[in-house]
Amino acid sequence: MGTSLKNTRRANTFAGLLSWGCLLLVFCAVASAVIFFLMVLSRPEMLDYATGHLQEFAGSQPPALPGMDREAVSSEAVHHEELVYAYTVKIISALAILLAATIMIFAFRRDRHAFEDLVAKALGRIWVEAKLAILFCVATSAFRLISWSGTERLFFIGIMSVLLIYLLCLDIGHNRRFFSHNIIHSILVRLNDYKTMTTFQQRALRRAYTTIAMVVFLALFGLVGFLIVSELLRQFPSVALFVVSLAVTGIVGTIWWYILSLKRDLRDWNVLMDQITEMYGGDLNATNHVPPTSNLYDCAMQLNMIRTGVRKAVEEGTKADRTKIELITNVSHDIKTPLTSIISYVELLKKESGLPPQAADYVNTISQKAQRLSSIVQDVFDVSKAATGNISLNMENLDVGRLLRQTFAEMEETIQHSKLQWRMDIPDAQMLIHADGQRLYRVFQNLIRNCTQYSLEGSRVYVTVTAQNGLAQVSVRNISKNEIHMDGEELTARFVRGDQNRTTEGSGLGLSIAKSFTEACGGRFFVRTDGDLFIVTVQFQLVEVSIPEATVNPPSAKEPEPVPHTEPQVPKLEL
Repeated sequence: MGTSLKNTRRANTFAGLLSWGCLLLVFCAVASAVIFFLMVLSRPEMLDYATGHLQEFAGSQPPALPGMDREAVSSEAVHHEELVYAYTVKIISALAILLAATIMIFAFRRDRHAFEDLVAKALGRIWVEAKLAILFCVATSAFRLISWSGTERLFFIGIMSVLLIYLLCLDIGHNRRFFSHNIIHSILVRLNDYKTMTTFQQRALRRAYTTIAMVVFLALFGLVGFLIVSELLRQFPSVALFVVSLAVTGIVGTIWWYILSLKRDLRDWNVLMDQITEMYGGDLNATNHVPPTSNLYDCAMQLNMIRTGVRKAVEEGTKADRTKIELITNVSHDIKTPLTSIISYVELLKKESGLPPQAADYVNTISQKAQRLSSIVQDVFDVSKAATGNISLNMENLDVGRLLRQTFAEMEETIQHSKLQWRMDIPDAQMLIHADGQRLYRVFQNLIRNCTQYSLEGSRVYVTVTAQNGLAQVSVRNISKNEIHMDGEELTARFVRGDQNRTTEGSGLGLSIAKSFTEACGGRFFVRTDGDLFIVTVQFQLVEVSIPEATVNPPSAKEPEPVPHTEPQVPKLEL
């Protein structure tokens, strides 16, 4: 397809060039006819002059006519008929050529217009001073030729004048800024561009121009010096050779100086790129060693200022985040103490006998809300500890399938009241991971509670445990009852809920706590959405079977290798 389009464009350009050439031919023919008509009107004897030229053009010995008997006809009659025949053939041929050219002009007028645009665009790149110089040269030559004798020169001047006027009209018609594109304007534009360049660009440009100027000067010096010395001192050819050698040495030295300067710039550029790479890797203390004499010194200083600004912004962001977490921790701790007293007094009220039924209902409601508030405060407290890294872990080797079954058993009442169909695929084979049992239990508990709160009623929840590529993977899939407008990263943020109308109970910390605890234990936590399908995957590295089970915090045990960051392979859900 691309080749055919390219060929079509070439064919259109060729057709435009052919049509444009035919237009120039017609212009020349019309100009010649007008000049001849004016010459005949001014000087009638020019008709005899033109007839003589036509006879010369037609030829005195044209081919014999078919069936003509030269012996039967007088020589004058035969000669006259031959001339008439030659005139007729020449005139018909000329008219046929002009007719074909006219047809070409109108047949390919679109291609000709496109080609005229190209010609006008090329003319627009020429300075107006150069155009005026060309006009002056043509006008001067025309006056000189007119003073000469000869009709051919007059025809030549007329045709050239018509073509020049046509090109001038074409240029002015297409290029609106005909007079603005001059040498002075071009110099001012280049100066303004030079001022807007950086210091490195200005130095590089000056160095390139200096190198070109020196090479041209030394080349001219060598050539002119060789010619002058060889002419004046022919008996001393060694002097001319010395001049040429001096010029060649200067040219080679100039080019070598330019190459060395370019190599220094490239070396400094590599230093800056190394610093950028270190900054991209998180090292905000990376410094450069570009010398003050380098062309890239200003760029290095700007990069240092950027590094300082980024480091300051990171420090301020970290400080603000730390302050926010400390505020949440302190507020949670301050709320937890009176809340514990409230819960204790509510429990005492529930044990009081003789309370009216309405008061007993109030006490039960207060007890439920206080328990929920206590759970929220505890969640906030746990998130704060996990964010600050102050969480305490009791790492041990655990069977992930057994821990998941235990979690389902302890939350059986919640699962039965959820009106969901649970499909569990937990193999009996032992799959050991190294994690904190209490924290991982909290992770599974939050995932189950998240399903009971946000799943579509009557839908199915799939819980699968698999082992692949040295990883133990727990996958929980459910259908959300609310439309999900957020991705996995947003859903695992703190205080974010899939139910944006907040019609269900929840603090928006369940997934955030699950992710924080999973990563604190050395695992990976993924959340993926596919329409209303909600998929959570927890990954841990499998522990070799040879390691004793239930060994809590072995002093000589090595830290588990980091889990590779791979997207979980979740099987397609069929509903």
